[in-house]
Amino acid sequence: MKIAIDLRGLQGKEPSGVGYFTLQVVERLLERDKYNKYLLYYNAFQKKVFNQFHFVNVEYKQTRIPNRILNFCFKFLGYPKFESLTGETNVVFMPNPNMISLRNTTKLVLVVHDLSPLFMPEMYSWKSRLWHWLINIPALCKRADKILAVSNFTKQTLVEKVNINHEKITVGLLGVDHERYNPNLEENKLRYVRNVYGLPGQFICFIATLEPRKNLDRLIEAFEQLDYDGSLVVIGKLGWKYGKVLERMHTSSKAKKIIYLGYVSEPDKPYVIKLSDVFAWPSLYEGFGLPVLEAMAVGVPVLTSNVTSLPEVVGESALTVNPYQIADIKNGLQQLLDQTNLRELYIKNGLERAKQFNWDTTAETLGNLLK
Repeated sequence: MKIAIDLRGLQGKEPSGVGYFTLQVVERLLERDKYNKYLLYYNAFQKKVFNQFHFVNVEYKQTRIPNRILNFCFKFLGYPKFESLTGETNVVFMPNPNMISLRNTTKLVLVVHDLSPLFMPEMYSWKSRLWHWLINIPALCKRADKILAVSNFTKQTLVEKVNINHEKITVGLLGVDHERYNPNLEENKLRYVRNVYGLPGQFICFIATLEPRKNLDRLIEAFEQLDYDGSLVVIGKLGWKYGKVLERMHTSSKAKKIIYLGYVSEPDKPYVIKLSDVFAWPSLYEGFGLPVLEAMAVGVPVLTSNVTSLPEVVGESALTVNPYQIADIKNGLQQLLDQTNLRELYIKNGLERAKQFNWDTTAETLGNLLK
């Protein structure tokens, strides 16, 4: 059987959450499956090298069509068919919703990560809203033969609010790269990372793209009210309405204690998290919420939201609060900073919880859907 994988989500310089998922799962899928043939498709003018995908049963297909033209043709002309770009294929695997036009006879396996564009459109720019409208996630889900939902929350939302048949949805929880995210990180690398990024001795860590959905403005206000001598270290790329968030940092009553690092490379992220006192992630909507799991895996107490998928991910192993209530965020952080027994309990439970999630299981679930 020949399986085509759409790698267009990996074409950016810095991998997004979806890109990180794709790298983790596709590599493990290819390692496991020596029987099927895989064709990895991407569309870019320059040749891309995916070193981790070099297996004997893998070939690449590159096209050099301007993305705007390709997307227009997929959406409005229904041409070219994806199979005419990749060659004959039995199954198409899409790691995330994107523009595509398929023959009716081709099996489509789709991963759905996050439905916030449908239910919280106010959290996105007009360009992003237009993009998601053009993709038409509900129609793509209806076209898909099988769907991998990254959480039970996402599956429930697909069934109850998008009217997708539950029988074609399988839940495949995301995993943790335990080689990189573990409590026994090298002391020398910890010192190196602290020095390179100029990290203070005590700090609360927040990692996310700077955009309204991540709720950084409320976290900053809660931080201002804390009885805490440490800093708030903010990590992440600039997203929609980032200007307001940066302004909020600069005008804060604790502006000198708020450090914005921008993008931090994936190899350094576990070390930055490990050096923190608390990992704070009061996001308003998540399809899964991988960063909280990674923080638990390195042995840092986590504060996160009690909404959407996050309670499902953390269970009883993190402190969950109402992300819309600044007092709740502040009080939760104060407890984790001050109460030694509570910190130790969440660290212990978090380490055990994180062990239950691994990418091999995700890849195995996906492999069964591709059969």
